[in-house]
Amino acid sequence: MSFIEIDKSVHGEDWSMHDFHSHAHYEIYFLVKGNRSFFLSNALYKMDGPAVVVIPPHVVHKTEGGSFERYNVNFSASYLDDFQKEILDNRALQILKLTEKEASTLLSLVQEGYALDKTKKRGEYELRTLFSYGIYLLHKSAPNRQSPQALSETAIPPLVLKVLEYLNANYHENITLDDLAERFFVAKPTLLYNFKKYVNRSPIDFLLTVRIAKAKQLLVSTKQSVNEISAACGFSSANYFGLIFKKKEGISPLTYRKNQLAKF
Repeated sequence: MSFIEIDKSVHGEDWSMHDFHSHAHYEIYFLVKGNRSFFLSNALYKMDGPAVVVIPPHVVHKTEGGSFERYNVNFSASYLDDFQKEILDNRALQILKLTEKEASTLLSLVQEGYALDKTKKRGEYELRTLFSYGIYLLHKSAPNRQSPQALSETAIPPLVLKVLEYLNANYHENITLDDLAERFFVAKPTLLYNFKKYVNRSPIDFLLTVRIAKAKQLLVSTKQSVNEISAACGFSSANYFGLIFKKKEGISPLTYRKNQLAKF
């Protein structure tokens, strides 16, 4: 079952997401006003409104910063046609800085969609039309993109970037803090200090977040058992996987699979 939801958030003071998270759907994050530090996968962006970032399914992300106004458009992959998916995947994981005219047009579309009553006759068709126009606008907008790596190199030390990249690529391996310290020729206290300062958690806690994100992807996209997914994502046992998953997501892996499949 396809779905689309539009959410609005306004904060007049500093606000940060409580934790890293990922989800099985696409998200278009439209920052109307303000600025945010936007952590995506293994890089930190600096985002000043008006700007857009497209977040594909199962990408670990988190935002923090000062006062802001933003809209989130969340929708399942099945809501897209092939052309729309191609546009979004091409624009994904980059800060798309909007011109004043582009921002004004997109804001009008999103505000109209946010206020739309989908239960009304033809409401769903109206929303899909607005959505299609918005995607086309992103397609036609000037490719004023900002690369995450270029911004990250000034915001996060190279050591932390290298460890983040390694954890994202090798989450399925048995990795300990001692292993990381030895591999990257750094003392454990130094590694911990830098992760706490720039990522706001330990390397192992971030590793668990990546593993859970990968597990969520497999739960939705495959018919693998919990045991198979646990092993594929680097957990020591299915029981431990279930405990960590429920702690972070609030439900069991099988319940998550059931709930997500009901949406598609």
